[in-house]
Amino acid sequence: MISEKRAFELIQDTVSNMGQEGLLSEEIVIRPDTLLQGKGAAFDSLAFVTLVIDLEVRLNQEINQDVLLKFDDIQAFADDAPLTVAVLMRYIVELKLGDT
Repeated sequence: MISEKRAFELIQDTVSNMGQEGLLSEEIVIRPDTLLQGKGAAFDSLAFVTLVIDLEVRLNQEINQDVLLKFDDIQAFADDAPLTVAVLMRYIVELKLGDT
């Protein structure tokens, strides 16, 4: 199972890699309250999609299992709260990835 701490590390590593590859216009410091979507978000829509896809790849490698992060499911999980790193972390934990 992926812990919240590990989910945060994977998100952080993904964002860092995106910055190194020049996919972000500026450095983004990731914190649990970092807004991922919506007005004032740290990411534009293309960067957010890239984040999700790259995060899926990292999760696949981490647990050796296919992972699909569905935006609609993440939004529903957020329950009308702003989509932040903390929400994404909890969503990943709730998927119970790696449990057999």
